[in-house]
Amino acid sequence: FNFGRTLGEGSYSTVLAATDRQTLKEYAIKVLDKRHIIKEKKVKYVNIERDTLNRLTEHPGVVRLYYTFQDERSLYFVLDLCAGGELLGVLKRLGRMEMEGARFYGSQILDSVAYMHSRGVIHRDLKPENVLLDGGMHVKITDFGTAKLLADPQKASNRTSDTGYGVPSGDPLGDAEHDRAVSFVGTAEYVSPELLRDKTACRASDLWAFGCIVYQLLAGRPPFKAANEYLTLQKILGLEYTFPDGFPDVARDLVERLLVLEPERRMTVENVKAHPFFEGVQWGSELWRQKAPRLKSYEPPPREPIKLNGVNNGGAAAGAAAAMGLPRQSSGGMGQSGQQQGQGQTAQQQTRPQLRGVTELPPPSQLDIDWSPVLTHPNERILKLGNLVVFSGPPTSGSPNGGSQPGTPSEKPKFTRFFSGSTTKKRERLVLITSAGRLVIAAAGGNDKKAKGEVNLLTGGANWKSYVDSKGLTAWQLDTKDKHFTFEDPRATTSDPAGSKFSTQEWLDSVSQAKELALSQQHNGKYGSYTNDLDHSGVSSPSDSIGGDAAMPMERHNLRQTLRKNTGDEEPLIGRKRFSKRHSKSGLAAVF
Repeated sequence: FNFGRTLGEGSYSTVLAATDRQTLKEYAIKVLDKRHIIKEKKVKYVNIERDTLNRLTEHPGVVRLYYTFQDERSLYFVLDLCAGGELLGVLKRLGRMEMEGARFYGSQILDSVAYMHSRGVIHRDLKPENVLLDGGMHVKITDFGTAKLLADPQKASNRTSDTGYGVPSGDPLGDAEHDRAVSFVGTAEYVSPELLRDKTACRASDLWAFGCIVYQLLAGRPPFKAANEYLTLQKILGLEYTFPDGFPDVARDLVERLLVLEPERRMTVENVKAHPFFEGVQWGSELWRQKAPRLKSYEPPPREPIKLNGVNNGGAAAGAAAAMGLPRQSSGGMGQSGQQQGQGQTAQQQTRPQLRGVTELPPPSQLDIDWSPVLTHPNERILKLGNLVVFSGPPTSGSPNGGSQPGTPSEKPKFTRFFSGSTTKKRERLVLITSAGRLVIAAAGGNDKKAKGEVNLLTGGANWKSYVDSKGLTAWQLDTKDKHFTFEDPRATTSDPAGSKFSTQEWLDSVSQAKELALSQQHNGKYGSYTNDLDHSGVSSPSDSIGGDAAMPMERHNLRQTLRKNTGDEEPLIGRKRFSKRHSKSGLAAVF
């Protein structure tokens, strides 16, 4: 072989392009370093990948192993060359895929998974990175290092039924009892809940990952994504995901039937093939003879214009609230169309019985325990946590409370920055959304478990929405009667504006969920007097908070009583209002 360019690198291997000197055929050769494999105890995974590829040789949707050889330093796997690269790279370029492309690639992935299961192979790490595309842009699944090899049903068909082998591929729990894992395998965003709970993987685990892939094809992002791996796994166990605007209804139904916590309730391969999402697909060899469709980015249909004539005030207010991304407020004067819309939303929510009710809270996680000094309300949980770039300042005209544009401070007298504590500040902070309807702001990094400020989402006048800045990046803002906040993703880049849009939507969904949870808990009396005693201004922060001290002294005093530990002895008031050099920067108004 003549070796060429590097195609990719893994944890213990490198993939190179190579050409056979005799036939001039191109291959991809995976080079594995022997010393590293032995040192890192990866021999088991190398053998699993070799044995799996040797078994899966009769299907066009699986990367084929042609030769293996070795020298003193390395092992060599000669594989199919996939010139189209990874499916993940295609998704990054497109953002969201049109239905035609999603149906085509979904059907080829499903057909390949069905073949693997029929040969007794559970992949256990299906994800867009492990789905390659050949020169004709057809699917080839790769990376079987963490696969589970069951008894081959084709070879076990002559055995007696009491051996326990030869489970049909349609059984989602086939051989689950033989698949106890001693360590975590897979990627966090696509790992199945049964593997997290019971350390058990089965054929249905691959179908969970398939549901995540179908979602990502049409949404441009995985359904379960959080600031870190731990929070991602918590989302999976809580089945916490949402659909973006314009997500096709037929695809939504398929995803909801695949992303089910109990593997025995998940659809089987045969049922997935019969789902309306794959209507018109010719399964079998015909599927692989088809020409791949031209890939196009999905463009959601434009929203219907708001009709201001011929509707009552309640309908106009609801339409305006929907256009601004604000939660719709119920009204006694709601028209018939509004009632029908509410009934439609209720019926739509009832079609997802596997999701938790808004009044159900999971048991405290380790994250909740770590942040217990901040979670001062009974049964309070963290719904979302992450670093954001936070702007804070006085109300703006972009909000119902006055000012100018989102993210910009309102116009002030020339010397206000020397004699007022309400100037706009920009800092990276750790933001927590809790089930008590609170947005808590802490120091970035999370090492200091103390709140620098908080916003009560239940207060009157609190509203939030997304906006697009001058760079084309999406962020979100939160307004109360006394403060204006904007929140930006520090990882957002102009090369990937869709990423900031999805991140913003996740935060807005968490804020809405927090308010809904808090209202339901308040209705049930679970928060007691805490909810009634919350500061009605919506914002309270100590003197060193990110937004200065636009709140009244009594509001700061209430927050300090909430945040500090109750030792039985009150601190002297003079100690809390001590004048310092820090206060002088914002003027005397910050102290008095």
